[in-house]
Amino acid sequence: MKLSSFSLALAQLLTSGTSFTTITTTRQHHAITSTFKQHQQRTQHHHRPIKPLFGILDEINSDAFQLGAPDKSSGPDMDKAYEIFLGELVFSPNDPRVDIVENADKSFDPAFQSWLTNKIEKSTDPEEKIALKDLFGMITDVQEKIELSRAAQEREEAERAEAERVRLAEREKEMEEGRRLSDTDVLKRASAVDTAVIDKKKEEAAEEAAAKKTFYETELTPEIRTSYGKLLQTLLPPYKAGESPASVVFNNYSQFDAQLIKVLDERRAGGDTDAGAVLDALAAEQQKRVNAATERLKSVLAMGDPMRMEGAIVKLAKEDQIDEPFLLLLEANADQAERAGAQGPAQLMRKLKNRAMDEKDKQAQTKEIRLLRKLLRAADSQEREELLTDAFTPKEVFIVPGTMENAQKAADGEQPEQEKS
Repeated sequence: MKLSSFSLALAQLLTSGTSFTTITTTRQHHAITSTFKQHQQRTQHHHRPIKPLFGILDEINSDAFQLGAPDKSSGPDMDKAYEIFLGELVFSPNDPRVDIVENADKSFDPAFQSWLTNKIEKSTDPEEKIALKDLFGMITDVQEKIELSRAAQEREEAERAEAERVRLAEREKEMEEGRRLSDTDVLKRASAVDTAVIDKKKEEAAEEAAAKKTFYETELTPEIRTSYGKLLQTLLPPYKAGESPASVVFNNYSQFDAQLIKVLDERRAGGDTDAGAVLDALAAEQQKRVNAATERLKSVLAMGDPMRMEGAIVKLAKEDQIDEPFLLLLEANADQAERAGAQGPAQLMRKLKNRAMDEKDKQAQTKEIRLLRKLLRAADSQEREELLTDAFTPKEVFIVPGTMENAQKAADGEQPEQEKS
């Protein structure tokens, strides 16, 4: 191409450049737009949408962050684990308290106890609710006893350490005084050793006798006071509607022991009038029970014949009329007869008491409890050994003539009653 022809073409292009550029740009725009849309559709069809970047700073600014390890005490997995453990406690053949102690790390876990509390509150089955409440009460009771035992052990160890420190300080003081003694002083002390040893033994015996205190003279430890905390909440005000010290004492009479009476007496001495009212109600309730036991004993003795007396004892046992005041009255009458020299009546009273205790033992739920009661009443180790030997010796005869009740007693290892004619 000649240079003149190229210049002419360039001039024409410049003169018509606006419309050409516009047309070209428009076509390019439509082409690029169409191509981008097709590429975007293919990308959305074959690939996931790209998530925006989210860093730790964004998490902190949104307040949706958690420092430390995640909480594993809740969630479906932990709920399932708690349900399994609860089933093990409920359906175990053992005493629940034994399983609670053996699985203390799980039973005493605050997360599990909180879960169990929520389950109790949400339960709509009355029987299930009562059973779960009883189980939760056992768990807290065992936990409290273990903590009290640990506190008592720590206190005793601290007291022993303090006593040892005092002893070592005294020995050090004596050794220091010994270093300052002259030879003459040493000889004088050596000559007085024989009499000093005897005098020291006498002094120690006197101090030991003076140190011996009765049960009521011993001081209450902090652990003993704490162990009666829940029971005191039941015995002392505020009461529920319709309750009074007399009704509370009547409903919880079996819970009163000598240690509890000491705790209440200490509180009364400190000015607690509510504790005094409970003790007064307890004294009145005891007097009522003693009077009732006295009437029952009079009815037994009115039978005249010893065999008929034992029959009356059996009847009282079946009616659940043999209680602690009744047994104490039999024991008191036996002691009084012995002091008066009446051996016959004394032996009769003890025989009636033994029969009453045996009949009361038969009301126990298991053979183990009956055996335990007999062992606690045994006078010496020989009698306990005989009881254990008899309890664990297989019986040669299991089927006996008579009623089905006798056969069941023989199968349980008990002495069957004679067949009545």
